[in-house]
Amino acid sequence: MASVEQLTERILYRLSLDMQVRALAERLLHRFAETVGDLPASEKHHHSESGGLYRHSLEVALNAVDEFEGDMISERRSDGSVDSFRSAQNRPRWQYATFIAALCHDLGKLFDLDVRGKGETWCPMHERYCEFGRRTKAPVACWRSDREHGRHALASLTLLHHVLSCEDEAYLGAPRLSHLFSCLSEGHDKATTSLLSKLVSRGDQASVEREQSAIAAQSGSKISLLLQTWQELIRSGEMGVNIPGAQVYADGEKTAVVVPVAVSMARDRLKDREIVLPPNTNLYNQLRSAGLVEPTAKGLSVRDIRVQGKHGPISLSALIFPTQKVVPKEILPTLVATHFEIEIEPEPEAVTVGNE
Repeated sequence: MASVEQLTERILYRLSLDMQVRALAERLLHRFAETVGDLPASEKHHHSESGGLYRHSLEVALNAVDEFEGDMISERRSDGSVDSFRSAQNRPRWQYATFIAALCHDLGKLFDLDVRGKGETWCPMHERYCEFGRRTKAPVACWRSDREHGRHALASLTLLHHVLSCEDEAYLGAPRLSHLFSCLSEGHDKATTSLLSKLVSRGDQASVEREQSAIAAQSGSKISLLLQTWQELIRSGEMGVNIPGAQVYADGEKTAVVVPVAVSMARDRLKDREIVLPPNTNLYNQLRSAGLVEPTAKGLSVRDIRVQGKHGPISLSALIFPTQKVVPKEILPTLVATHFEIEIEPEPEAVTVGNE
């Protein structure tokens, strides 16, 4: 795993198309670090350690800037034709806008935290976290119980003044600023069509998936315990596989695990060991982020499948795993061959957005 220093240097190296940008980025990174300090990115989901928000933001920024290398944002003349000269001339500016949007995409999470020190409560809009910390010496942070999942994305734009300088605004220019503001205000909306938002979204997902893969690989993680419990239930015969009314359907390299019934069975078994799994939605998201389940085109974990029942085809909701993750190897040769069909949702239409 790359260190924070290595991530920073990689970002600055990629922004060196224009040395002015590198200098701007160095100063912006300092202001960003002052704004988020050593706060975590989430309570339990990903990058929940001290400094997790800063690290996650750097990872998303690096991912987005890396992917930007393969994209060309075209600027257009008033008649709609592509202005190749202006597009090439402003490429470093679009790259810098991509970097800022990715770095600041989770700034709104600061509103999800309750930070207190010396009888004061930190107001993220008023001052940067490190300024509050220096004044109160040893602030204590905890996650707000009334925070709403996903709402932080909409609040990121309100804290941009702590990070963006007048020099940044002058360098970017109005068209890039407009796209930057739109990207942050769109948040994590998967239906977004702007290239800038897509770069940030994919960079965010890649960072979370790498973190979740590492977490899932740990023997004591909740995801690992869930998979182990399913295998125990299959071995004992309590969880049926490839039979009418089964909870699991193994078809070649893919296996469908029927939900929520299969998760409920695992919960009951783990309850005896005083182990509590996360709520179903969180659990499904963690499985998807860890790359263990095959999501829909919209990023949803639960799929609709059709299998043959006693009286004809039936529809079920299921999570789609690689077979080896769920079904014990010694069980596979004993299974009756079966087949399930995954219902495919229509692909979203690609939308090309012209740039000013």
